[in-house]
Amino acid sequence: MRYLLFVLLFGLFSCDEVPGTDVYIENEQNSSEIIISGTIDNGAGIEIYLEAPLLESKGTKVEVAKSVIGENGSFEIKTTVPGLGYYLLKLKSETNDSLELSLNKGEHLELNTSLEDFVSNPSYSGVSWAEDANAYQELILSQDEDKLSSFAAKRMKEDPANPFNIILSMHLMKKESDYNEARIQTFFEVASAFYMTYPGSEPANNFQNQTIFLRKYMENNAFYDVPEISLKTPDNKTLNLSDLKGKFVLVDFWASWCGPCRRENPNVVKLFKKYRKKNFTVYSVSLDQDGTKWKQAIKMDNLIWPNHVSDLKGWNSAVVPTFNIQGIPYTILVNPEGKIIGVNLRGKELEDKLEQIFKS
Repeated sequence: MRYLLFVLLFGLFSCDEVPGTDVYIENEQNSSEIIISGTIDNGAGIEIYLEAPLLESKGTKVEVAKSVIGENGSFEIKTTVPGLGYYLLKLKSETNDSLELSLNKGEHLELNTSLEDFVSNPSYSGVSWAEDANAYQELILSQDEDKLSSFAAKRMKEDPANPFNIILSMHLMKKESDYNEARIQTFFEVASAFYMTYPGSEPANNFQNQTIFLRKYMENNAFYDVPEISLKTPDNKTLNLSDLKGKFVLVDFWASWCGPCRRENPNVVKLFKKYRKKNFTVYSVSLDQDGTKWKQAIKMDNLIWPNHVSDLKGWNSAVVPTFNIQGIPYTILVNPEGKIIGVNLRGKELEDKLEQIFKS
């Protein structure tokens, strides 16, 4: 059985935005009915049930709802769910067969198959991801993990907000060679799309948590293209991060209201002065909401580099989901080719990294 692999959140933050919980708890306000119905030929009298494998009660998987297949093979399961999530539809039989589903409140999934073909040839309809699920099931049966991984990467790239990406993501990076620039970029795009489309949901939180692992992985691997940032300067001109390509750039996420950021600023100023003649600069991205306080802090802290940008939306800034920013100060070090070569470096770690780069 394949389950989503979610890494634990760890605390590395100073000015924090509190991440969501891993488990989505049902209540009357956020619950809504889902329906799963259809026919399973030759399945009369067999119990069919829906299980939530990520919700556990004393170590036992939670059985959300169940039904019994009728004499004509028809069945219907009605239940309430708190929102988008990962479920298993299972038969209580000798083989205990199961199908992986990504279900959201308000959906009506139709499934038509036979008892013999329950796993090998299910036919889904009625939901946006039905076509992907049908293709996925064929690849599962082929047991060709390379084809399955390629299919997952392609569909996740094409449609990052697709609910079925919950299941496809299990196959995106299963071996070391999959941890390449394109795959990681795809995963980040999906995490960002889920953050925006299904805020607060269990899958969105888990995708965000997984990006922390990838972000830590990136710290020792200079291969990932930095996403574009295109925001306004204090004088309302657009300044793109890509405009600085060809230089070593420290992308510094901060805010005037963030005490740890302000305490780190003198160190950043010192390093800018030391290395600015060696093809190094700073691109400061503020999570401020008050433009006046932002500009005052730039002047007060003597942030003398010209690259200051913000959309003045605070934690609602577009850069937050793109870079999975959980707290500030937060930095990304980019090489002249636009590749990330360091993550969350500050203080002595940042000094040592720059000294290593410019020691020649």
